[in-house]
Amino acid sequence: KDKGKEAYELLQMLHAWKEQADKLSAGEISKDDYDRWRYYYPKYDTTQIWAKVPSQELSDALVEVFKDKLK
Repeated sequence: KDKGKEAYELLQMLHAWKEQADKLSAGEISKDDYDRWRYYYPKYDTTQIWAKVPSQELSDALVEVFKDKLK
């Protein structure tokens, strides 16, 4: 962890892959489920939280429209 943000992110990714491989080995998921997960990683990754963030322009527009209600 103390090697920097990139190293920590890589560690998280490797952990996600190990978790799926362990599930496959334990019979918790099928080979098809594992293949779908690995072919579309990180789309089906549930070990991390992925979020889409609105553009700054949209965010600014929403703040402008609703600023009366935020007070």
